[in-house]
Amino acid sequence: SGEIEHMQATSQADVLDMIPGNEKSTNLGLGQKQNINLRNLGDQGSAFGTKVILDDVPLSNNADLQTGTGVNYGSKVTGSAENEYDLREIVADNLEKVEVQSGATSVEYGDNTAGVIIARTRSRNVPTRIKIKNNPDTKEANLMGSFHRWKTDFVYNFNYGYSERDIRIKGDEFHRLVGNLKASNSFLNNALQLRQSFRYARKIEEDNDDSDPNRTRAYNRDYHITYSQQFNWHVNKKTHFYLRNYLDYKHRNSWRHKLETRDLGYATNLTHPGTIEGIFADPVYFSDVRTIGDEWAYGLKLKGNQRFFTGKFLHRILVGGEYQKEWNNGPGKQFDILYPPNGGGHVRPRSFSDIPGISQLALFAEDRITGRMLFLFTLDLGLRIDSYNPTTFNPFNVIKGEDAFKARQGTFLNPRLGAKIIVRRGTHLRASYSKASKTPGLSMIYPEKFYLDVNDIGLKHETLPDGRDTTITVPLITTYVYDRTNKNLKGYQSTKYEVGLDQKLGKFALSLIGYIQETHDIPSTRYFPLIYSRYEWPNWPSDLNKTEIEKVVMASSGYRKSQNVGWAKSNGLEFMLHSHRIHPLNMRFWVSAAYIFSRTGSDKNTLTFASSARKFHAGDTLNSGWVVPEDMTIIPMYRPFSSWRQKTVINYKIDYIAKPLGIWLTFKAQQVLWDRSLQIAHPTTHAAAYYKDGQIVRIDDETSTKMGLDRSFSELNTTVDKSKPNDKWLFSVVVSKSLWKGAEISLFVDNIFNDRAYYRNRYGSYSTRNPEMFWGIAFSSKLDHLFGKGK
Repeated sequence: SGEIEHMQATSQADVLDMIPGNEKSTNLGLGQKQNINLRNLGDQGSAFGTKVILDDVPLSNNADLQTGTGVNYGSKVTGSAENEYDLREIVADNLEKVEVQSGATSVEYGDNTAGVIIARTRSRNVPTRIKIKNNPDTKEANLMGSFHRWKTDFVYNFNYGYSERDIRIKGDEFHRLVGNLKASNSFLNNALQLRQSFRYARKIEEDNDDSDPNRTRAYNRDYHITYSQQFNWHVNKKTHFYLRNYLDYKHRNSWRHKLETRDLGYATNLTHPGTIEGIFADPVYFSDVRTIGDEWAYGLKLKGNQRFFTGKFLHRILVGGEYQKEWNNGPGKQFDILYPPNGGGHVRPRSFSDIPGISQLALFAEDRITGRMLFLFTLDLGLRIDSYNPTTFNPFNVIKGEDAFKARQGTFLNPRLGAKIIVRRGTHLRASYSKASKTPGLSMIYPEKFYLDVNDIGLKHETLPDGRDTTITVPLITTYVYDRTNKNLKGYQSTKYEVGLDQKLGKFALSLIGYIQETHDIPSTRYFPLIYSRYEWPNWPSDLNKTEIEKVVMASSGYRKSQNVGWAKSNGLEFMLHSHRIHPLNMRFWVSAAYIFSRTGSDKNTLTFASSARKFHAGDTLNSGWVVPEDMTIIPMYRPFSSWRQKTVINYKIDYIAKPLGIWLTFKAQQVLWDRSLQIAHPTTHAAAYYKDGQIVRIDDETSTKMGLDRSFSELNTTVDKSKPNDKWLFSVVVSKSLWKGAEISLFVDNIFNDRAYYRNRYGSYSTRNPEMFWGIAFSSKLDHLFGKGK
C-alpha cells in the first residue's frame, strides 16, 4: 500500500503499470475508461476473459445489457458490456494488496481465460488519514481510518474524484464517489471470524459539448452497491473452513440526446410483425435514448482446507464449490419508436425484465503435495468443473460419456496442474498446464431483436361523394421481426502451458517465464444477409390478391449473431530482475521485459459473406467466357483470414530512499521494441461458396474465377506493418518528501522530456505513441489527534 500511495495511483489500473507487457499509453487519472488485458494484444474475447476480484467478490460485466445503439454510441460516455471491467471504480488509496495471476490460476477462481486480478482493501489498523491529489486531469480527496466500537473493528474509506477531461469544454466531466465500510468480529476465542463489507460506488459521466454539430448530450449516472460476508473458521491448526456470500446491485441510469438525419419517407411504430399505413417521418429530428435498469448478482462460495502427512509427503487439500446468479430487471432501453437513435429502424425499446438471468455452478478440488524425491518439490493437482446456466445434474451421465451437469452454455473440465522443483538453494524450476473457461455475456445470449421495416404499396378503393369510384395509393410499412436469441451459445475455453526459472543471485532475484496459450470457440460476431419481398396490396386493408413486386437480397443487412467460431493463440517470454535494497546506495532496482506474439482468427470452416450482392442475367457472357445459365442474385462467401501482432515492452525502475532527508525518489523508464502487426495473414482471393435463394452452394477456385467472384486486397493490409520505430521511450519520476510525522507531499512527472514519440504510419499521416507531459501533486497526513488512533 505504501508503493501505491507513493506513485499517486488514482484507480486500480494505475497500480498495474509495472506488470510485464503492460504498455503505458495514458496518463494517471479518471478522464477515460481504464482497463487491463493480461498477456494479450487485443485478442478477441481475452479482455472480457480477464477477471477482477475485489475482497473476494467478482466484478463482472456478464449481465450488462447496455449494448447496441444507445448511450455509448456517438458520445464520450462509455459502456462496458461484452468488454473489460472499468477499473476507475476501484479506489487505489484503499488497496492493501493486489495480486496478478496471469498464468495458471488457482482452482478457486473460474470464469476467466486471460488471468485474474485479485485486489484486497485495507482491513485493520488503519490510521486516520486524509489525502488530496491534484493533476491536470483529476482532483481527488480520500479519507480513511479505523475504530473499535461494540466489540467490532471498523475500517472506513471515503473517496471523491473529479475529472474535467477536456478543459476547453464545459459540461465534459467525470465524477467518482466511493464509500467503503468493513466490520470484523471474532468469536470462540478467535477461532471463528466474521468480516462484513459494504461498498457504494457512483460514477457520474457527462457529455454536454456545445460545439458538437449534432448537439449530442449524454450522461451515465450509475451506482453500484455491494454487501458481502466472509466467515473464517479455524477448527484447529490443520483444518480450516471458509464461507463467502455477497449481494451485488448496479443501478443503470444513462441517457443520450442527439440530432439525427434520415431519408424523407414513412415510419412505423409496430413492435411485432405486421403491416400498417406509413406514418410520415421527419427527416431531421432529435432522438432521446434512456436506459434505466437494475442489475443484480448473488454469489456463494464454500471451501475447506485440510493438511496431513502420508509418509514424508505433506498434503494440503482444498475442496469447495461456488454458485453465482446474475439477472436484470427494470424498464431497460426506452425511446420514441418514431424517432429512433441513429436514424435507423432496426431497433425497438426493450425491457430488461424480459431477459432471463445467467447462473454459474462450480466445484473445485486441489491437492498440493510437498516432499523430496531427489529434489525438494511441490506438486499441484487440481480440477475445477465450471457449469454455465446448469439445468440438471445426473452423476450417472459420466458412464454414458456425457456431462454430469447439463448446462445450456456448457460444462467445462478445467484441470490445473503445476510443479516446482528446488534444484538447489536459490534455484527453482516450475512448470504448469491448465485450462480455464469463460461464460458468454448475457447480451450475447439474449441480444436485441432485429427489426426490418419494408416499404409496400397499398391500393385503397373509395367512393367519392358524387358516386364515382377512385383508387388511392397508400404507403405501407411491413415489419419483420427476427428473434436473435442465442440460448445454446456456449462458453469458451483456453489452454495454457508455462515453464519458468526463479534464480537468486546475491541481492538480486530473477524470473524467466515462457508460455503458450490457445483459446478456442470464442463467441464472435457474424453478419448474415436477409432476403425479403415487397408486396402490392390491391385491396388494402385486406390481403386479398396480395402480389409480390420484387424480391430483395440484402447483403449488408446489419443482422448479426454471436457464434463460437473465434480463436486466439499467443506465446511469449517474460523476464523480471529485481534487487533488495542495496544499503550503501539505499537503492532498489527493477527490470521487467515481456515479448508477446498474438494471432487471432475464425474457424477455417466458417465462411464470411461479402458486403454486396452480385446480379447475373441469363445468357450474359463474362470476360472469362462463362455464360450465365439463369437469372440469379448471389452473395459470394469467402474463407476467413487471421491477423497477428507482436511487441516487446521493457520497464526499468530505480528506487532511492534518503532517510535523513525524508525523501523517496523513484525513476521509471519504459521502452517498446519490435511493435509489428499484420492485418490479413494468408489471404485467399477465391470465393469458397455463394449464397443463393437461402442455400449455400460450394464452388472450387476455378469456378470462382470464371464467375468473377475473386476478391483483391490492399498491399497495406497484406504486408507487415513496420512503421513504428524502435525509439519509443517514456521517462517518469516520482518524489515523496516527509513534512512532519505522519505527513508527506509527493510530486510526479510523466514523460519528463515531453517526447510524444511521433511517427509516420503507413497511411502517410503522423501519430503519437506517448501521452503528453503530465504532472501531479499529492498531500497526505494522519489525523489521529483529531479522530483517535486506528486500531
